[in-house]
Amino acid sequence: MTVPNTPMLEADHVSQRFVLPGGHSLEALRDVSLAINEREVVALVGPSGSGKSTLLRILVGLDRPTSGEVRYRGVPVTGVLSSAAMVFQSFALLPWLTVDQNVEMGLEARGVGEADRRKTATRAIELVGLVGFEGAYPRELSGGMKQRVGFARALAVEPEILFMDEPFGALDALTAENLRAQVIKLWRGSATSVSSLVVVTHSVEEAVFLAGRIVVFGANPGQVRDVLVNPLPYPRDVRAEEFGTMVERLHAILTDTLLPEQERAPGAPGRLTPFPRVHVPEVMGLLDYLAGRPDHSGPVFDFAEQLGVDYDRMGAVVRAAEQLGWVTTPGEIARLTTAGQALVAQDARGRRDAAQARILEHPLFVRVLGMLREGDSAIDDDELIADLTIHFPFTKANALFRTVVEWGRYANLLDHDNPGRRVVLRES
Repeated sequence: MTVPNTPMLEADHVSQRFVLPGGHSLEALRDVSLAINEREVVALVGPSGSGKSTLLRILVGLDRPTSGEVRYRGVPVTGVLSSAAMVFQSFALLPWLTVDQNVEMGLEARGVGEADRRKTATRAIELVGLVGFEGAYPRELSGGMKQRVGFARALAVEPEILFMDEPFGALDALTAENLRAQVIKLWRGSATSVSSLVVVTHSVEEAVFLAGRIVVFGANPGQVRDVLVNPLPYPRDVRAEEFGTMVERLHAILTDTLLPEQERAPGAPGRLTPFPRVHVPEVMGLLDYLAGRPDHSGPVFDFAEQLGVDYDRMGAVVRAAEQLGWVTTPGEIARLTTAGQALVAQDARGRRDAAQARILEHPLFVRVLGMLREGDSAIDDDELIADLTIHFPFTKANALFRTVVEWGRYANLLDHDNPGRRVVLRES
């Protein structure tokens, strides 16, 4: 793909500060310079609080930076950029308007006449595959259909740059996959005026699927730490070996960027794996279920169906048991290991002891327990949550925190002081 020398849109040394209640100042962005060229897709990735969405709003002209400048084709941007449109995670549809009325909103705000509005909205609705739903209200649509309305509304104003802030985050995995593919197909085709896409995402795989250039942000304050050029040709196959290699490259950049080697605790594991956010009884129930099956094994899909559990949830339970060495998963089969068989034969106390031994070997819990020992046997909740956020920028740190506490408590390794908001080491 040929990229011209002159950027279409450019942030030049942009910084942003906000004044919080009480007079305190929050530096959201520091000295960010970024160029958006014609005919490219740029993804912004990084931990929560790294200013990605703030930068998006500044680029589109919804906010003004504290310092620095945004230029569109060399001209400073002083208001909302008329050649841009934005798609949000929350759909942002007005519930009392129909699909076609929601799509026409942006056109009406720009003073487009009624006849032209209807013609343009009809075409946009056709582009996103919603023909036949023009008169439907948002409450009558699925999540994927609502987001298609959001894309149609954005495309109706014929933007050159389409900004997307977590546009697939509220959708189920299959719907998100299909819509991502359709967005890239529309961008590569000639049916729209869109030249470039800029997307904020928390998904490594989504960034690799969409973008030709991936900008990695660090937090506190938000700033560009690295840029990865993605040479994979379109359309991209998420099952291809080259795609997986690129995902690993981006993950490595995020790990190295967000936690440089000199900041790692001595002896701490170099790359941690987030523990699946599942409960102790779920894993123990899986092990008991496997123990009662022929050969102590079976297809994960069958487990989910027979136990009435969502397949994704069952997959997470299986991954947790696998991380602790109690099952193996050759393909879609989950099989009880020797250690798993030994655990299910134990009484409640024996199971707790077996879990403790396994958790003491898990890199994530090793790190948490090390932090507790370094902190005189206790650390504040916020400190641990911040550490989890740094290591796992694409995982919900609060949920992972609760999981760590639950499993640590079960294994008699730590406890939680609710009034003091502290995690406390429990030495046995």
